[in-house]
Amino acid sequence: MAIWDRRLLVVTGKGGVGKTTVCAALALAAARKGKRVLICETQGAERIPSLFGQPQHGYQIKVAAPGISSFSITSEASLEDYLIKMLHFKRLYQMVFRNRVMGPFMDAVPGLHDLIQLGKIMDLERTPGYPVDLYIVDAPATGHGVAMLTAPRTMMDLTRRGPFHDNARLVADVVEDPKKTSIFLVSTPEEMPINETLDLYGRLGRLQGQVEGIVLNEVHPPPVSDPALLQACLPELRKEDSNGALLDLAEQLQRRQERQDLARKRLTTLPAPRWELPFLYHRNLGLADLEKLASAILSAQNMQAVQR
Repeated sequence: MAIWDRRLLVVTGKGGVGKTTVCAALALAAARKGKRVLICETQGAERIPSLFGQPQHGYQIKVAAPGISSFSITSEASLEDYLIKMLHFKRLYQMVFRNRVMGPFMDAVPGLHDLIQLGKIMDLERTPGYPVDLYIVDAPATGHGVAMLTAPRTMMDLTRRGPFHDNARLVADVVEDPKKTSIFLVSTPEEMPINETLDLYGRLGRLQGQVEGIVLNEVHPPPVSDPALLQACLPELRKEDSNGALLDLAEQLQRRQERQDLARKRLTTLPAPRWELPFLYHRNLGLADLEKLASAILSAQNMQAVQR
Protein backbone atom coordinates (compact mmCIF):
# COMPACT_ATOMS: atom_id res chain seq x y z
CA MET A 1 0.00 0.00 0.00
CA ALA A 2 1.50 3.35 -1.08
CA ILE A 3 1.89 6.04 1.55
CA TRP A 4 -0.25 8.37 -0.55
CA ASP A 5 -3.18 6.01 -0.02
CA ARG A 6 -3.15 6.58 3.76
CA ARG A 7 -5.48 9.14 5.29
CA LEU A 8 -3.01 10.55 7.81
CA LEU A 9 0.76 11.16 7.74
CA VAL A 10 2.22 12.29 11.07
CA VAL A 11 5.65 13.96 10.96
CA THR A 12 7.72 14.41 14.11
CA GLY A 13 11.34 14.64 15.27
CA LYS A 14 13.70 16.85 17.23
CA GLY A 15 13.06 20.58 17.03
CA GLY A 16 15.10 22.33 14.36
CA VAL A 17 15.60 19.36 12.01
CA GLY A 18 13.18 20.63 9.36
CA LYS A 19 9.90 18.88 10.24
CA THR A 20 7.76 21.60 8.72
CA THR A 21 9.82 21.70 5.53
CA VAL A 22 9.45 17.92 5.22
CA CYS A 23 5.68 18.28 5.66
CA ALA A 24 5.57 20.80 2.81
CA ALA A 25 7.70 18.55 0.58
CA LEU A 26 5.51 15.52 1.37
CA ALA A 27 2.44 17.57 0.46
CA LEU A 28 3.94 18.57 -2.89
CA ALA A 29 4.91 14.95 -3.60
CA ALA A 30 1.38 13.80 -2.78
CA ALA A 31 -0.12 16.56 -4.93
CA ARG A 32 1.95 15.30 -7.86
CA LYS A 33 0.26 11.95 -7.31
CA GLY A 34 -3.12 13.64 -7.70
CA LYS A 35 -3.95 13.82 -3.98
CA ARG A 36 -5.74 16.74 -2.33
CA VAL A 37 -3.72 17.52 0.79
CA LEU A 38 -4.36 19.41 4.01
CA ILE A 39 -1.30 20.25 6.15
CA CYS A 40 -2.23 20.62 9.81
CA GLU A 41 0.22 22.57 11.98
CA THR A 42 -0.20 21.91 15.70
CA GLN A 43 0.21 24.02 18.86
CA GLY A 44 -0.57 27.21 16.96
CA ALA A 45 2.53 26.99 14.75
CA GLU A 46 2.14 28.71 11.40
CA ARG A 47 5.15 28.32 9.12
CA ILE A 48 3.56 26.51 6.19
CA PRO A 49 1.89 29.56 4.57
CA SER A 50 5.17 31.49 4.40
CA LEU A 51 6.96 28.49 2.86
CA PHE A 52 4.43 28.63 0.04
CA GLY A 53 4.58 32.42 -0.18
CA GLN A 54 1.15 32.93 1.41
CA PRO A 55 0.07 35.17 4.32
CA GLN A 56 -0.67 33.60 7.69
CA HIS A 57 -4.32 32.72 8.26
CA GLY A 58 -4.48 31.03 11.67
CA TYR A 59 -7.33 28.68 12.53
CA GLN A 60 -8.79 28.79 9.04
CA ILE A 61 -8.25 26.42 6.14
CA LYS A 62 -6.74 28.26 3.17
CA VAL A 63 -5.16 27.18 -0.11
CA ALA A 64 -1.34 27.18 0.00
CA ALA A 65 -0.67 25.81 -3.49
CA PRO A 66 -2.61 23.87 -6.14
CA GLY A 67 -4.00 20.78 -4.43
CA ILE A 68 -2.61 21.82 -1.04
CA SER A 69 -4.30 23.65 1.85
CA SER A 70 -3.14 24.35 5.38
CA PHE A 71 -4.34 25.54 8.76
CA SER A 72 -2.95 26.06 12.24
CA ILE A 73 -4.57 24.12 15.09
CA THR A 74 -4.68 25.40 18.65
CA SER A 75 -5.97 23.28 21.50
CA GLU A 76 -8.07 26.21 22.76
CA ALA A 77 -9.92 26.75 19.48
CA SER A 78 -10.30 23.00 18.92
CA LEU A 79 -11.63 22.49 22.44
CA GLU A 80 -14.13 25.31 21.94
CA ASP A 81 -15.30 23.71 18.69
CA TYR A 82 -15.71 20.32 20.35
CA LEU A 83 -17.52 21.51 23.47
CA ILE A 84 -19.86 23.84 21.62
CA LYS A 85 -20.77 20.91 19.38
CA MET A 86 -21.54 18.85 22.51
CA LEU A 87 -23.35 21.63 24.39
CA HIS A 88 -25.12 23.07 21.30
CA PHE A 89 -24.88 26.55 22.78
CA LYS A 90 -21.85 28.84 22.71
CA ARG A 91 -22.96 30.97 25.65
CA LEU A 92 -23.26 27.87 27.82
CA TYR A 93 -19.72 26.88 26.86
CA GLN A 94 -18.45 30.33 27.83
CA MET A 95 -20.25 30.21 31.19
CA VAL A 96 -19.07 26.69 32.11
CA PHE A 97 -15.58 26.50 30.65
CA ARG A 98 -14.40 30.10 30.30
CA ASN A 99 -13.77 30.77 33.96
CA ARG A 100 -10.82 30.80 36.33
CA VAL A 101 -11.77 27.47 37.92
CA MET A 102 -12.31 25.26 34.89
CA GLY A 103 -9.35 26.57 32.88
CA PRO A 104 -6.63 25.17 35.18
CA PHE A 105 -8.65 21.97 35.64
CA MET A 106 -8.81 21.34 31.88
CA ASP A 107 -5.08 22.06 31.57
CA ALA A 108 -4.37 19.41 34.21
CA VAL A 109 -6.15 16.55 32.40
CA PRO A 110 -3.37 14.34 30.91
CA GLY A 111 -3.36 14.33 27.13
CA LEU A 112 -6.55 16.37 26.78
CA HIS A 113 -5.15 19.20 24.68
CA ASP A 114 -3.23 16.78 22.42
CA LEU A 115 -6.33 14.63 21.98
CA ILE A 116 -8.47 17.66 21.14
CA GLN A 117 -6.06 18.73 18.39
CA LEU A 118 -6.05 15.25 16.86
CA GLY A 119 -9.81 15.14 17.32
CA LYS A 120 -10.20 18.29 15.23
CA ILE A 121 -8.36 16.58 12.38
CA MET A 122 -10.47 13.44 12.78
CA ASP A 123 -13.61 15.57 12.76
CA LEU A 124 -12.58 16.97 9.36
CA GLU A 125 -11.60 13.47 8.20
CA ARG A 126 -15.08 12.15 9.01
CA THR A 127 -16.91 15.06 7.36
CA PRO A 128 -18.80 13.64 4.33
CA GLY A 129 -17.71 15.13 1.04
CA TYR A 130 -14.82 17.11 2.53
CA PRO A 131 -12.38 17.58 -0.38
CA VAL A 132 -9.20 16.14 1.22
CA ASP A 133 -7.54 12.82 0.40
CA LEU A 134 -4.52 13.08 2.70
CA TYR A 135 -3.93 14.87 6.02
CA ILE A 136 -0.32 15.69 6.91
CA VAL A 137 0.20 16.56 10.58
CA ASP A 138 3.20 18.65 11.59
CA ALA A 139 3.32 17.13 15.08
CA PRO A 140 5.17 18.61 18.06
CA ALA A 141 8.84 17.78 18.59
CA THR A 142 10.06 14.44 19.96
CA GLY A 143 8.60 13.71 23.43
CA HIS A 144 5.55 15.90 22.93
CA GLY A 145 5.03 14.27 19.55
CA VAL A 146 4.86 10.87 21.26
CA ALA A 147 2.42 12.31 23.83
CA MET A 148 0.15 13.52 21.04
CA LEU A 149 0.16 10.17 19.24
CA THR A 150 -0.59 8.27 22.45
CA ALA A 151 -3.12 10.80 23.78
CA PRO A 152 -6.20 8.85 22.55
CA ARG A 153 -5.11 5.71 24.41
CA THR A 154 -4.17 7.78 27.48
CA MET A 155 -7.66 9.35 27.57
CA MET A 156 -9.35 5.97 27.12
CA ASP A 157 -7.38 4.51 30.03
CA LEU A 158 -8.16 7.58 32.16
CA THR A 159 -11.90 7.84 31.53
CA ARG A 160 -12.93 4.16 30.91
CA ARG A 161 -16.34 5.24 29.63
CA GLY A 162 -18.39 8.29 28.65
CA PRO A 163 -18.24 10.83 25.79
CA PHE A 164 -14.53 11.61 26.13
CA HIS A 165 -13.74 7.88 26.09
CA ASP A 166 -15.91 7.29 23.04
CA ASN A 167 -14.40 10.21 21.13
CA ALA A 168 -10.89 9.11 22.11
CA ARG A 169 -11.66 5.65 20.72
CA LEU A 170 -12.75 7.17 17.40
CA VAL A 171 -9.42 9.00 17.18
CA ALA A 172 -7.43 5.93 18.29
CA ASP A 173 -9.16 3.81 15.63
CA VAL A 174 -7.59 6.03 12.96
CA VAL A 175 -4.21 6.84 14.56
CA GLU A 176 -3.48 3.21 15.48
CA ASP A 177 -4.60 1.75 12.14
CA PRO A 178 -1.53 1.13 9.90
CA LYS A 179 -3.77 1.18 6.83
CA LYS A 180 -4.88 4.72 7.66
CA THR A 181 -1.97 6.36 9.49
CA SER A 182 1.79 6.41 8.87
CA ILE A 183 4.49 8.12 10.92
CA PHE A 184 7.65 9.81 9.67
CA LEU A 185 10.60 10.60 11.94
CA VAL A 186 12.82 13.48 10.80
CA SER A 187 16.47 13.87 11.74
CA THR A 188 19.66 15.48 10.52
CA PRO A 189 23.04 13.70 10.32
CA GLU A 190 24.26 14.99 13.68
CA GLU A 191 24.77 13.13 16.96
CA MET A 192 22.04 14.73 19.08
CA PRO A 193 19.22 14.53 16.49
CA ILE A 194 20.17 10.90 15.77
CA ASN A 195 20.12 10.10 19.50
CA GLU A 196 16.67 11.66 19.83
CA THR A 197 15.40 9.81 16.77
CA LEU A 198 16.47 6.45 18.20
CA ASP A 199 14.91 7.35 21.55
CA LEU A 200 11.73 8.57 19.87
CA TYR A 201 11.33 5.33 17.96
CA GLY A 202 11.72 3.35 21.17
CA ARG A 203 9.06 5.43 22.92
CA LEU A 204 6.48 4.89 20.19
CA GLY A 205 5.80 1.41 21.54
CA ARG A 206 2.83 -0.18 19.77
CA LEU A 207 3.01 2.48 17.03
CA GLN A 208 6.52 1.51 15.88
CA GLY A 209 5.13 -0.63 13.07
CA GLN A 210 3.52 2.47 11.55
CA VAL A 211 6.82 4.29 11.03
CA GLU A 212 6.88 4.51 7.24
CA GLY A 213 10.27 6.14 6.99
CA ILE A 214 13.15 7.91 8.69
CA VAL A 215 13.80 11.17 6.85
CA LEU A 216 17.47 12.14 7.07
CA ASN A 217 17.35 15.82 6.21
CA GLU A 218 20.13 18.22 5.14
CA VAL A 219 22.49 15.58 3.73
CA HIS A 220 25.55 16.96 1.93
CA PRO A 221 26.91 15.26 -1.19
CA PRO A 222 30.27 13.48 -0.80
CA PRO A 223 33.16 15.99 -1.11
CA VAL A 224 34.89 13.71 -3.64
CA SER A 225 33.73 10.71 -5.62
CA ASP A 226 36.39 8.49 -4.04
CA PRO A 227 36.81 8.88 -0.22
CA ALA A 228 40.28 7.34 -0.45
CA LEU A 229 41.33 10.25 -2.67
CA LEU A 230 40.61 12.77 0.09
CA GLN A 231 42.56 10.66 2.59
CA ALA A 232 45.51 10.52 0.17
CA CYS A 233 45.52 14.31 -0.31
CA LEU A 234 45.71 15.22 3.38
CA PRO A 235 49.36 14.17 3.97
CA GLU A 236 50.44 16.12 0.90
CA LEU A 237 48.58 19.24 2.02
CA ARG A 238 50.23 19.10 5.43
CA LYS A 239 53.72 19.35 3.88
CA GLU A 240 53.24 23.02 2.93
CA ASP A 241 52.40 25.72 5.49
CA SER A 242 50.71 27.75 2.76
CA ASN A 243 48.05 25.07 2.42
CA GLY A 244 46.59 25.78 5.87
CA ALA A 245 43.21 27.08 4.70
CA LEU A 246 42.84 24.32 2.12
CA LEU A 247 43.84 21.73 4.71
CA ASP A 248 41.23 23.04 7.16
CA LEU A 249 38.55 22.81 4.48
CA ALA A 250 39.56 19.27 3.52
CA GLU A 251 39.52 18.13 7.14
CA GLN A 252 36.11 19.74 7.73
CA LEU A 253 34.71 17.96 4.69
CA GLN A 254 36.18 14.69 5.90
CA ARG A 255 34.68 15.08 9.38
CA ARG A 256 31.29 16.03 7.94
CA GLN A 257 31.30 12.97 5.71
CA GLU A 258 32.27 10.76 8.66
CA ARG A 259 29.36 12.17 10.71
CA GLN A 260 26.93 11.48 7.88
CA ASP A 261 28.22 7.94 7.41
CA LEU A 262 27.93 7.31 11.14
CA ALA A 263 24.37 8.69 11.15
CA ARG A 264 23.39 6.34 8.32
CA LYS A 265 24.97 3.40 10.15
CA ARG A 266 23.14 4.16 13.40
CA LEU A 267 19.80 4.57 11.67
CA THR A 268 20.12 1.14 10.04
CA THR A 269 19.37 -0.28 13.49
CA LEU A 270 15.76 0.83 12.93
CA PRO A 271 13.59 -1.42 10.73
CA ALA A 272 12.04 1.51 8.84
CA PRO A 273 13.51 2.63 5.48
CA ARG A 274 15.64 5.76 5.36
CA TRP A 275 14.89 8.61 2.98
CA GLU A 276 17.61 11.23 2.42
CA LEU A 277 16.93 14.85 1.51
CA PRO A 278 19.70 17.13 0.23
CA PHE A 279 21.12 20.10 2.11
CA LEU A 280 19.91 23.36 0.58
CA TYR A 281 22.47 26.14 0.77
CA HIS A 282 20.12 28.87 1.95
CA ARG A 283 17.47 29.22 4.63
CA ASN A 284 14.80 31.29 2.90
CA LEU A 285 13.28 28.37 1.05
CA GLY A 286 10.85 28.95 -1.78
CA LEU A 287 8.54 26.80 -3.85
CA ALA A 288 11.36 25.74 -6.20
CA ASP A 289 13.35 24.43 -3.22
CA LEU A 290 10.36 22.52 -1.88
CA GLU A 291 9.85 21.00 -5.32
CA LYS A 292 13.45 19.70 -5.25
CA LEU A 293 12.78 18.05 -1.90
CA ALA A 294 9.50 16.60 -3.19
CA SER A 295 11.40 15.08 -6.13
CA ALA A 296 13.90 13.54 -3.70
CA ILE A 297 11.03 12.04 -1.68
CA LEU A 298 9.41 10.53 -4.76
CA SER A 299 12.75 9.13 -5.93
CA ALA A 300 13.38 7.56 -2.51
CA GLN A 301 9.88 6.11 -2.45
CA ASN A 302 10.23 4.67 -5.95
CA MET A 303 13.56 3.09 -5.04
CA GLN A 304 12.00 1.63 -1.89
CA ALA A 305 9.17 0.15 -3.99
CA VAL A 306 11.67 -1.46 -6.40
CA GLN A 307 13.67 -2.96 -3.53
CA ARG A 308 10.50 -4.55 -2.14
